[in-house]
Amino acid sequence: MLDLRNLTKSFGKGDSAVTALHEVSFSIAEGEFFTLLGPSGCGKTTLLRLIAGFEPPSGGELVLDGRDIAQMAPNRRPVNTVFQNYALFPHMTVAENVGFALGAQGRPKSEITETVVRMLELVQLSHLAQRKSGELSGGQQQRVALARALAPKPRILLLDEPLSALDMKLRKEMQVELKRLQQETGLTFIFVTHDQEEALTMSDRIAVMAGGRIQQIASPRELYDQPANRFVAGFIGETNFLPAACSGGQLILPQAATTLTVDHPDGPVTLMVRPEHVLLTGAQPGALELTARVERLVYFGTDTHVHLRLADGTALVARVQNGMRGGQPCREGDTIRVSLPGDALRLLPQEAA
Repeated sequence: MLDLRNLTKSFGKGDSAVTALHEVSFSIAEGEFFTLLGPSGCGKTTLLRLIAGFEPPSGGELVLDGRDIAQMAPNRRPVNTVFQNYALFPHMTVAENVGFALGAQGRPKSEITETVVRMLELVQLSHLAQRKSGELSGGQQQRVALARALAPKPRILLLDEPLSALDMKLRKEMQVELKRLQQETGLTFIFVTHDQEEALTMSDRIAVMAGGRIQQIASPRELYDQPANRFVAGFIGETNFLPAACSGGQLILPQAATTLTVDHPDGPVTLMVRPEHVLLTGAQPGALELTARVERLVYFGTDTHVHLRLADGTALVARVQNGMRGGQPCREGDTIRVSLPGDALRLLPQEAA
């Protein structure tokens, strides 16, 4: 549906020019919930503004349904945007806000009324139709902004960190609500966030960005389990990185009492293992076995994070689910045996560190 072909964007001229996007290329399918994820300054909002038409690209093509729209005016694109601050009219009612864009397009009054009713039902705000938008809670305002953006039936809905102003509990509720709306409408959503949990919860696919470049595009599970490089591994969830080496088909971790057979070229590597895969249960078949000292226990309600220190000073974190059997009890100051299961390890190029 949407193809980005070598899109670049630079600000300024000459020696002072700053390149925000470097030849970004990927495709988005119709009806997909696609997320642009990355830290502040990585180029994700700039990319969203190019798709919306608020900024012209410095180079490349932006092809929607086979037509290059890179130079098309924003109001001529079948694209709507939900902004971080919602941009509602506080003097208007909820119904008037939702129908505003339709009225500006000269739609018949009967069509506007019918659409407003349908959109408010979709976002479950029919009972607040006559209330002024300035009298609503943050979560209700966010739903009104969504209804207003959906009312003209855009092909693509762009969402620029729309949940960032909400408290944690409401943000989690709206993650579920956004996914429901996307599935019910069948529209293509392009969502921008720096929050990994939001991206993992809602997305069909995620594009991880850094320095104006795409690092990896994949499903949430693939990004988490099979990151392409150390940046992606460290940005998506929590992880441990350990220097290791491959030699003669064996994975060698200097601190480990065992080795593992691997199909990997000889040379230094970075060993990645998620905290939930670090087992405090002693020796396990097909695992690397290490000795570590328990430095700190951090309670998180559902989980406890066990901060460990290996003999050479390397830090290691294990995550143990509270209330579950199988985790070896330990206390701060204990020296314990831990296992790193071979099927939970991923080898990354050491130069990616």
